[in-house]
Amino acid sequence: MTSSSSFDLGTVSIGLTLERQFEIGIDRVITFMGDDLRVYETPSMIADIEYACRDLLFENLPAGWDSVGSVVDIQHLAATPFGEKVCIEVKITEIDKRRVRFACDVTDSVELVGTGTHERFIVNIERHRQRVAEKRNIMTA
Repeated sequence: MTSSSSFDLGTVSIGLTLERQFEIGIDRVITFMGDDLRVYETPSMIADIEYACRDLLFENLPAGWDSVGSVVDIQHLAATPFGEKVCIEVKITEIDKRRVRFACDVTDSVELVGTGTHERFIVNIERHRQRVAEKRNIMTA
């Protein structure tokens, strides 16, 4: 099960979706333009999209597998003020062995505020742990 040719995707499939809604808190807004311009920041929007995609995969993968982000292509189209709600929708659009591509949209109660694609690579957790440990050993040698 460690080779990509014999990898079991569990219930991961094209068309699988996840929707997540939440309020924009102080930890997700810009602060450099003053209190009246505290709006959803791009880095937080991208992180929220990545976590939604990761959660969708993790909930559907066999035990011992997870995913890491590899490509982000997101446009931030409009401002959402602090305290307002957003909805993130992610959908699996392509699967190539262990590479999974998502279509991603972020909306608030007025408009589309973000859109784009995200790719994640499915990894065996233990093998990933070993590779990171090997690299850490090389770096500290």
